[in-house]
Amino acid sequence: MGDTIEGNLFISFEADNDRVLGCTDLGADRSFSIPLGTSTNKFWYVYRMGHPVVMDTDSVFMVKARNQLVCELAPTEITLYKDVRMNSNRITNLQEPQLAHEVANKLYVDRTARKILQGYVPALRTTSASFTNDKFGFVVSASSHSSDFYRPENAFNGLYSTGSGARGEWATRGETRDFWIQIKCPDLVRLWKIVLRGRDSNTQRIYMWRLEGSTDGEIYTTLLEPSNPSYIGNELEFYLTDTNDRYNIFRLFCLEAEPTNPGLSYMQLYVYSE
Repeated sequence: MGDTIEGNLFISFEADNDRVLGCTDLGADRSFSIPLGTSTNKFWYVYRMGHPVVMDTDSVFMVKARNQLVCELAPTEITLYKDVRMNSNRITNLQEPQLAHEVANKLYVDRTARKILQGYVPALRTTSASFTNDKFGFVVSASSHSSDFYRPENAFNGLYSTGSGARGEWATRGETRDFWIQIKCPDLVRLWKIVLRGRDSNTQRIYMWRLEGSTDGEIYTTLLEPSNPSYIGNELEFYLTDTNDRYNIFRLFCLEAEPTNPGLSYMQLYVYSE
């Protein structure tokens, strides 16, 4: 039971004392509420250990500061109109993003592969053309090479230089059909790009080829097969080769090339950080 006041209710501050409006002696398990126009829009509280003070509405709570909209609290979402400063505190229990504009949590970032923009294979340059450099764990081989001065490792020496020797190119021993060069990596990696450069003379070009991946050197999966012809000349050619699987052997299988000793002056792999 209670009384109803019609009109406005003002509290005088003429005596310059503090004023209190509300309830301070609520009994256990009893509630206190301030309706806001209807019974479903209100502030209310039940005096019970750990029970929160509740703002309840059947519409939207709008928060303003200096007559500027700060946020809206709706039944399905909270909309913020200002920046949020966390003061070195954490945001926890964040779901993994599903849409492009959703924020990512640490778990998602840590396990999401990122494209490494630096070439994966180090410079396998040696001081002599007669032996290989496998100290990094990379092993390069080919179906043939015209001599020790045109070894397959030369394609991975980090240089675009012409000619022979440790700083030169890889060239086949007269093969122009069904020949290959491959690199065995120390780890399983997922490829996203390959860079190729043919012989510096821009002759004896490979023009029909495919890129393959393997984990055992026996079964190969085609990762990239460009349109025919796709000439590998003396300019760097970049090919996107996004794959879902990881491999440690990558082979450039060449079906056809110009005579007489086709080859490469440069080859590089770009992988994901997994």
